[in-house]
Amino acid sequence: MTDKLAELAPGRLSLRLREGLAGHHLLFDEESIRAAFARPATPMSKVDADAVGEALLAIAREPLTAAREVVAALEPTARDALIRLYFRLLDRAGEGKAELH
Repeated sequence: MTDKLAELAPGRLSLRLREGLAGHHLLFDEESIRAAFARPATPMSKVDADAVGEALLAIAREPLTAAREVVAALEPTARDALIRLYFRLLDRAGEGKAELH
């Protein structure tokens, strides 16, 4: 699984995914996660895509506290997109975990 996570997520993002696979979603509060999935998914605007990309870079490079601040500062539509992406990455990482067992 380590290789799969490293392939999916560079730097500290792989640590956040490892924690997420254990059920600890440290980048987002529970309310934000529920809200993101309660709203219908919409195509990402270029502005949101750029913001999500910057947030992913911060998550990969920065300590948890700084990464959480970046996530909290996102516009709601960008935060929703990031949360959905995070859970898609968790699904993919989980598939890699299942392949190893």
